[in-house]
Amino acid sequence: METLVVRFSEIALKGHNRRQFERRMAENLACHVKALGPYTVTRQHLRAEIRGAAARAPAAHAAPGAATAPAADLAPAADLVRGLPGVANVSVARHVAREPERLAEAARKLVAGVLARPGAPGRPRTFRIEVARKDKRYPLTSMQLAAELGGAVLEAFPELSVNLTQPELTVMVEIGATDALLFEEKIPGPGGLAVGSSGRVLCLLSGGIDSPVAAYLMMTRGCEVAYLYFHSFPFIGEHSKEKVLDLVRFMARYQPRSRLFIAPFAEAQQAIRDLCPEALRTVLYRRTMNRVAVRVAERARAQALVTGESLGQVASQTLENIAAIRETATLPLFQPLIGLNKQEIIGRAQRIGTYPISIRPFPDCCTLFQPRHPETRARPEQVREAEAKLPLAALVEQCLAGLETIEHGPEYYPAHW
Repeated sequence: METLVVRFSEIALKGHNRRQFERRMAENLACHVKALGPYTVTRQHLRAEIRGAAARAPAAHAAPGAATAPAADLAPAADLVRGLPGVANVSVARHVAREPERLAEAARKLVAGVLARPGAPGRPRTFRIEVARKDKRYPLTSMQLAAELGGAVLEAFPELSVNLTQPELTVMVEIGATDALLFEEKIPGPGGLAVGSSGRVLCLLSGGIDSPVAAYLMMTRGCEVAYLYFHSFPFIGEHSKEKVLDLVRFMARYQPRSRLFIAPFAEAQQAIRDLCPEALRTVLYRRTMNRVAVRVAERARAQALVTGESLGQVASQTLENIAAIRETATLPLFQPLIGLNKQEIIGRAQRIGTYPISIRPFPDCCTLFQPRHPETRARPEQVREAEAKLPLAALVEQCLAGLETIEHGPEYYPAHW
């Protein structure tokens, strides 16, 4: 009977509230795989198992030796689950009896399946057996059982040889209290904590490369992320808005629910263009955005704001300008990319899958009325003097009055989408 074993990350470090983290992780798994097929999720200590609904033992009245019903395909669930925050690693495993003879038979079948696998880059020539005794009462030690199973595999496949340091195939065995698990790999996940275990944050999403990566990093720290996008229509076309919609739809694969707020920002930008010094425009845009974001965060019940700044990357992200912009964020403001360079951020965007969407050639609102020579060391008194010319309260209310809200469930797209 095949099962998908999902091992949780970091939860072993938790104390008396460990079960809360495990429960949240199991709930997230169930929410995500629900749309893919008839799967069931069973929470265990530091892990969960996912099975197809048809993968159940024969009924009590069935004849001895009756076959187990065929399981639903676990591949789509494995492909999705491996990317979820809070997942340490994933294995497609098989439950087998603990007796050495039954384990040896199962190990031979696993190796035979690997050797017969079509389209493989090459048949493995070396292998090893790796045994973990979760039940220390098992009569054989890990080394003894590994040697016995290795001998059975060598007898069946003499063309193979044992390599304990760099094998081309590893057969892994976990001995539990009632049965054993047999599998060939642990597919790494992103680690971190289950989304929702650390509260909710609001990410200011630009449509570029950086802010989706910042949002994803906060998800891996257990935060549910809502999004706020500032749309400067008609100066910025609908293609930019569609790009952001696609980003949020794609990022929905990483958390149980996603909410996108779209705020009209053209009037605020026109006022800043007409009434304030040109060099300060970008800093003033961002300060106004923070004011709106704090109000939107109240509606979304978010406890902090998230942005994608990387120190020194562009003119608005110097230390002085970051300090000036941060001043209007009355909630905690997280900047998880602050110490990363552009290539590191691009690499992360490629791994999580947002990069192809982010590089679509459509501008965001911060490029509107861009100053020819932006201020790189804005002084607080200079910025406040410029803002005194603006009807800030009215501009913020205009943004909030035109706010649009879009909800997404845990939507799933293949990584190449």
